[in-house]
Amino acid sequence: MKTTQKIIVLFLLVTPIFGKAETKEIPFTLDDRDRIIRTEQKIESVKTEMNARFEAVDKQFTGFRSEINARFDQLFNFLWAFIGIFTAMMVSVFGFAFWDRKLSLAPMKRDNLRTLNALRDFAEHQPKLREILKNAGLM
Repeated sequence: MKTTQKIIVLFLLVTPIFGKAETKEIPFTLDDRDRIIRTEQKIESVKTEMNARFEAVDKQFTGFRSEINARFDQLFNFLWAFIGIFTAMMVSVFGFAFWDRKLSLAPMKRDNLRTLNALRDFAEHQPKLREILKNAGLM
């Protein structure tokens, strides 16, 4: 406990010394002011020089921009043509598949219909077959 009190008392005695060290004033001279002014002037000259260079580069790339835009337009036109061709191909393939399926199933449907009609005719004389067709929902 006594050591804690000693540390606290020592800390309280030393604290004002640190406070005075931080409050020491640094004088600002005319030489410092002149140095700041020269630095600001140098910064302004660097800014103007950079702006001039950026404008020169901008002028140089202005011609290239129109060429690049023309190339992008050509590329987009090519892509639209490619998409149109691909879409036409896909539509024609699906159309052919549906048409072929319909065409190939038509004879089978006619054969099934003829077979069903034959079974219905035969069921008129056979009661057991008539019962089977009624249960299947074909009569």
